[in-house]
Amino acid sequence: MKLTRLRASGVIIVAAIASTGAQAAEPAIADSTSTAMATIVASYLQPAFERQYPADDTARQMFTDGIAKAFAIEPADEVYYQGLAQGLNIRDNLEQLRAEGYPIDNASFLDALRSILNGGNQAMTVEAAKKQMDKVATELSKAERAEQEAFLVAQEGREGVQKLPSGLLFEVLTEGEGAQPTAQDTVEVLYTGKLADGTVFDATEGNSVKFPVKGLIKGFTEGLMLMRPGGTYRLFIPSELGYGERGAGNDIPPGAALDFTVTLVDIVK
Repeated sequence: MKLTRLRASGVIIVAAIASTGAQAAEPAIADSTSTAMATIVASYLQPAFERQYPADDTARQMFTDGIAKAFAIEPADEVYYQGLAQGLNIRDNLEQLRAEGYPIDNASFLDALRSILNGGNQAMTVEAAKKQMDKVATELSKAERAEQEAFLVAQEGREGVQKLPSGLLFEVLTEGEGAQPTAQDTVEVLYTGKLADGTVFDATEGNSVKFPVKGLIKGFTEGLMLMRPGGTYRLFIPSELGYGERGAGNDIPPGAALDFTVTLVDIVK
Protein backbone atom coordinates (compact mmCIF):
# COMPACT_ATOMS: atom_id res chain seq x y z
CA MET A 1 0.00 0.00 0.00
CA LYS A 2 1.52 3.28 -1.02
CA LEU A 3 1.70 5.93 1.66
CA THR A 4 0.31 8.50 -0.74
CA ARG A 5 -3.01 6.62 -0.71
CA LEU A 6 -3.20 6.87 3.05
CA ARG A 7 -1.72 10.33 3.43
CA ALA A 8 -4.97 11.68 4.82
CA SER A 9 -4.93 9.29 7.76
CA GLY A 10 -4.28 12.16 10.14
CA VAL A 11 -7.34 13.90 8.80
CA ILE A 12 -9.30 10.68 9.22
CA ILE A 13 -8.46 10.54 12.92
CA VAL A 14 -9.40 14.18 13.46
CA ALA A 15 -12.65 13.79 11.53
CA ALA A 16 -13.55 10.64 13.40
CA ILE A 17 -12.91 12.26 16.76
CA ALA A 18 -14.95 15.28 15.74
CA SER A 19 -17.84 13.07 14.67
CA THR A 20 -17.81 11.02 17.89
CA GLY A 21 -16.63 13.65 20.33
CA ALA A 22 -20.11 14.81 21.30
CA GLN A 23 -20.91 11.30 22.50
CA ALA A 24 -17.61 10.62 24.30
CA ALA A 25 -19.21 10.83 27.74
CA GLU A 26 -21.92 8.30 26.93
CA PRO A 27 -21.35 4.80 28.35
CA ALA A 28 -20.30 2.12 25.85
CA ILE A 29 -23.20 -0.09 24.83
CA ALA A 30 -21.70 -2.85 22.71
CA ASP A 31 -18.12 -1.84 21.92
CA SER A 32 -15.43 -0.02 23.81
CA THR A 33 -14.39 3.44 22.67
CA SER A 34 -11.19 1.91 21.28
CA THR A 35 -13.11 -0.58 19.15
CA ALA A 36 -15.49 2.14 17.99
CA MET A 37 -12.56 4.33 16.95
CA ALA A 38 -10.88 1.42 15.14
CA THR A 39 -14.13 0.71 13.28
CA ILE A 40 -14.38 4.30 12.07
CA VAL A 41 -10.75 4.48 10.94
CA ALA A 42 -11.03 1.09 9.19
CA SER A 43 -14.05 2.35 7.25
CA TYR A 44 -11.77 4.95 5.65
CA LEU A 45 -8.76 2.69 5.08
CA GLN A 46 -10.40 -0.54 3.93
CA PRO A 47 -11.97 0.51 0.58
CA ALA A 48 -8.64 1.69 -0.90
CA PHE A 49 -6.84 -1.35 0.55
CA GLU A 50 -9.36 -3.82 -0.90
CA ARG A 51 -9.11 -2.20 -4.35
CA GLN A 52 -5.34 -2.64 -4.41
CA TYR A 53 -5.10 -6.02 -2.65
CA PRO A 54 -8.41 -7.86 -3.07
CA ALA A 55 -8.66 -11.13 -1.14
CA ASP A 56 -4.98 -11.00 -0.16
CA ASP A 57 -4.66 -12.18 3.45
CA THR A 58 -0.86 -11.90 3.44
CA ALA A 59 -0.99 -8.26 2.36
CA ARG A 60 -3.68 -7.57 4.96
CA GLN A 61 -1.46 -9.00 7.71
CA MET A 62 1.57 -7.01 6.51
CA PHE A 63 -0.49 -3.83 6.42
CA THR A 64 -1.77 -4.21 9.96
CA ASP A 65 1.71 -5.23 11.16
CA GLY A 66 3.00 -1.98 9.68
CA ILE A 67 0.40 0.01 11.60
CA ALA A 68 1.33 -1.83 14.81
CA LYS A 69 5.02 -1.06 14.15
CA ALA A 70 4.20 2.64 14.00
CA PHE A 71 2.53 2.38 17.40
CA ALA A 72 5.64 0.70 18.82
CA ILE A 73 8.03 3.51 17.84
CA GLU A 74 10.11 4.69 20.78
CA PRO A 75 10.83 8.43 21.14
CA ALA A 76 14.49 7.80 20.35
CA ASP A 77 13.52 6.30 16.97
CA GLU A 78 11.02 9.01 16.03
CA VAL A 79 13.36 10.89 13.68
CA TYR A 80 14.26 7.65 11.84
CA TYR A 81 10.62 6.84 11.21
CA GLN A 82 9.91 10.37 10.05
CA GLY A 83 12.66 9.82 7.48
CA LEU A 84 11.13 6.48 6.53
CA ALA A 85 7.73 8.08 5.95
CA GLN A 86 9.30 10.83 3.84
CA GLY A 87 11.37 8.25 1.97
CA LEU A 88 8.32 6.23 0.93
CA ASN A 89 6.67 9.38 -0.40
CA ILE A 90 9.82 10.51 -2.23
CA ARG A 91 10.29 7.03 -3.71
CA ASP A 92 6.77 7.13 -5.15
CA ASN A 93 7.44 10.55 -6.67
CA LEU A 94 10.68 9.38 -8.26
CA GLU A 95 8.95 6.33 -9.70
CA GLN A 96 6.43 8.64 -11.34
CA LEU A 97 9.19 10.84 -12.77
CA ARG A 98 11.00 7.80 -14.19
CA ALA A 99 7.75 6.65 -15.78
CA GLU A 100 7.62 10.04 -17.50
CA GLY A 101 11.17 9.55 -18.82
CA TYR A 102 13.33 11.39 -16.29
CA PRO A 103 16.70 9.55 -15.94
CA ILE A 104 16.87 9.42 -12.12
CA ASP A 105 18.97 6.77 -10.37
CA ASN A 106 18.00 5.94 -6.77
CA ALA A 107 21.58 5.37 -5.57
CA SER A 108 22.85 8.65 -7.05
CA PHE A 109 19.84 10.51 -5.70
CA LEU A 110 20.36 9.12 -2.17
CA ASP A 111 24.10 9.89 -2.21
CA ALA A 112 23.44 13.50 -3.16
CA LEU A 113 20.56 13.90 -0.72
CA ARG A 114 22.54 12.44 2.19
CA SER A 115 25.51 14.70 1.43
CA ILE A 116 23.39 17.85 1.31
CA LEU A 117 21.37 17.07 4.46
CA ASN A 118 24.57 16.17 6.31
CA GLY A 119 26.04 19.58 5.52
CA GLY A 120 28.26 18.58 2.61
CA ASN A 121 28.99 20.68 -0.43
CA GLN A 122 26.15 20.94 -2.94
CA ALA A 123 27.10 19.94 -6.46
CA MET A 124 24.76 22.59 -7.82
CA THR A 125 22.66 25.49 -6.59
CA VAL A 126 18.89 25.22 -6.28
CA GLU A 127 18.57 27.55 -9.28
CA ALA A 128 20.87 25.33 -11.33
CA ALA A 129 18.94 22.25 -10.22
CA LYS A 130 15.66 23.76 -11.38
CA LYS A 131 17.22 24.67 -14.73
CA GLN A 132 18.48 21.09 -15.12
CA MET A 133 15.00 19.67 -14.47
CA ASP A 134 13.49 22.20 -16.89
CA LYS A 135 16.07 21.21 -19.51
CA VAL A 136 15.21 17.52 -19.16
CA ALA A 137 11.50 18.33 -19.30
CA THR A 138 12.03 20.27 -22.54
CA GLU A 139 14.04 17.43 -24.09
CA LEU A 140 11.39 14.90 -23.10
CA SER A 141 8.69 17.12 -24.56
CA LYS A 142 10.55 17.37 -27.88
CA ALA A 143 11.04 13.61 -28.01
CA GLU A 144 7.36 13.02 -27.20
CA ARG A 145 6.28 15.47 -29.92
CA ALA A 146 8.44 13.64 -32.43
CA GLU A 147 6.82 10.32 -31.46
CA GLN A 148 3.32 11.76 -31.78
CA GLU A 149 4.13 13.25 -35.16
CA ALA A 150 5.64 9.97 -36.35
CA PHE A 151 2.46 8.17 -35.31
CA LEU A 152 0.28 10.55 -37.34
CA VAL A 153 2.59 10.39 -40.37
CA ALA A 154 2.45 6.60 -40.26
CA GLN A 155 -1.35 6.65 -40.23
CA GLU A 156 -1.51 9.17 -43.04
CA GLY A 157 0.60 6.84 -45.18
CA ARG A 158 -1.81 3.93 -44.83
CA GLU A 159 -4.25 3.14 -47.64
CA GLY A 160 -7.76 4.35 -46.89
CA VAL A 161 -6.76 7.08 -44.45
CA GLN A 162 -7.79 10.58 -45.52
CA LYS A 163 -6.58 13.95 -44.24
CA LEU A 164 -8.66 17.09 -43.87
CA PRO A 165 -7.29 20.67 -44.10
CA SER A 166 -7.57 20.96 -40.30
CA GLY A 167 -5.09 18.10 -39.88
CA LEU A 168 -7.70 15.53 -38.81
CA LEU A 169 -7.11 12.05 -40.23
CA PHE A 170 -9.97 9.59 -40.65
CA GLU A 171 -10.56 6.09 -41.94
CA VAL A 172 -13.97 4.73 -42.90
CA LEU A 173 -14.36 1.27 -41.42
CA THR A 174 -18.09 1.02 -42.10
CA GLU A 175 -20.16 3.63 -43.92
CA GLY A 176 -23.52 4.52 -42.44
CA GLU A 177 -26.73 5.77 -43.99
CA GLY A 178 -28.85 8.87 -43.65
CA ALA A 179 -28.11 12.45 -42.68
CA GLN A 180 -24.89 13.66 -41.14
CA PRO A 181 -25.09 15.35 -37.72
CA THR A 182 -24.55 19.08 -37.36
CA ALA A 183 -22.85 20.93 -34.54
CA GLN A 184 -26.28 21.64 -33.05
CA ASP A 185 -27.27 17.97 -32.84
CA THR A 186 -27.01 15.49 -30.01
CA VAL A 187 -25.67 12.09 -30.98
CA GLU A 188 -25.61 8.59 -29.55
CA VAL A 189 -22.24 6.89 -30.00
CA LEU A 190 -19.99 4.00 -29.07
CA TYR A 191 -16.26 4.68 -28.96
CA THR A 192 -12.84 3.58 -27.80
CA GLY A 193 -10.11 6.18 -27.30
CA LYS A 194 -6.43 5.26 -27.38
CA LEU A 195 -3.10 7.04 -27.16
CA ALA A 196 -0.49 6.64 -29.88
CA ASP A 197 1.10 3.74 -28.00
CA GLY A 198 -2.20 1.85 -27.93
CA THR A 199 -3.10 2.61 -24.31
CA VAL A 200 -6.89 2.79 -23.92
CA PHE A 201 -7.80 5.92 -21.92
CA ASP A 202 -11.57 5.82 -22.37
CA ALA A 203 -14.21 3.49 -23.80
CA THR A 204 -17.99 3.08 -23.75
CA GLU A 205 -17.53 -0.72 -23.50
CA GLY A 206 -20.74 -1.57 -25.35
CA ASN A 207 -22.93 0.99 -23.60
CA SER A 208 -23.72 3.87 -25.91
CA VAL A 209 -23.57 7.44 -24.64
CA LYS A 210 -25.26 10.64 -25.77
CA PHE A 211 -23.71 14.08 -25.96
CA PRO A 212 -23.95 17.30 -27.98
CA VAL A 213 -21.69 17.37 -31.02
CA LYS A 214 -20.42 20.88 -30.32
CA GLY A 215 -19.46 20.04 -26.74
CA LEU A 216 -16.48 17.86 -27.69
CA ILE A 217 -12.85 18.40 -28.60
CA LYS A 218 -12.49 19.87 -32.09
CA GLY A 219 -11.22 16.73 -33.80
CA PHE A 220 -14.02 14.56 -32.42
CA THR A 221 -16.67 17.12 -33.40
CA GLU A 222 -15.28 17.43 -36.91
CA GLY A 223 -15.07 13.67 -37.30
CA LEU A 224 -18.64 13.08 -36.11
CA MET A 225 -20.00 15.52 -38.68
CA LEU A 226 -18.49 13.36 -41.44
CA MET A 227 -20.39 10.28 -40.29
CA ARG A 228 -23.87 8.84 -40.84
CA PRO A 229 -25.90 6.64 -38.45
CA GLY A 230 -24.64 3.07 -38.38
CA GLY A 231 -21.19 4.06 -39.56
CA THR A 232 -17.90 3.37 -37.83
CA TYR A 233 -14.88 5.61 -38.39
CA ARG A 234 -11.40 5.71 -36.99
CA LEU A 235 -10.30 9.24 -36.14
CA PHE A 236 -6.66 10.22 -35.69
CA ILE A 237 -6.70 13.54 -33.86
CA PRO A 238 -3.58 15.75 -33.64
CA SER A 239 -2.90 17.39 -30.30
CA GLU A 240 -4.04 20.81 -31.48
CA LEU A 241 -7.48 19.34 -32.28
CA GLY A 242 -7.53 17.38 -29.02
CA TYR A 243 -6.42 18.41 -25.54
CA GLY A 244 -3.38 20.39 -26.65
CA GLU A 245 -0.55 21.20 -24.28
CA ARG A 246 -2.75 20.94 -21.20
CA GLY A 247 -3.56 17.24 -21.67
CA ALA A 248 -6.44 15.80 -19.66
CA GLY A 249 -6.02 14.50 -16.11
CA ASN A 250 -3.61 11.63 -15.56
CA ASP A 251 -4.68 9.67 -18.63
CA ILE A 252 -3.93 11.99 -21.55
CA PRO A 253 -0.47 13.64 -21.46
CA PRO A 254 0.25 17.08 -22.90
CA GLY A 255 0.67 17.09 -26.68
CA ALA A 256 -0.90 13.67 -27.16
CA ALA A 257 -2.29 12.51 -30.49
CA LEU A 258 -5.53 10.57 -30.06
CA ASP A 259 -6.84 7.48 -31.83
CA PHE A 260 -10.63 7.03 -31.64
CA THR A 261 -12.73 4.26 -33.12
CA VAL A 262 -16.26 5.69 -33.22
CA THR A 263 -19.65 4.23 -34.15
CA LEU A 264 -22.45 6.73 -34.70
CA VAL A 265 -25.45 4.84 -33.37
CA ASP A 266 -27.98 7.57 -34.08
CA ILE A 267 -28.76 11.26 -34.17
CA VAL A 268 -30.99 12.01 -31.21
CA LYS A 269 -34.19 13.81 -32.14
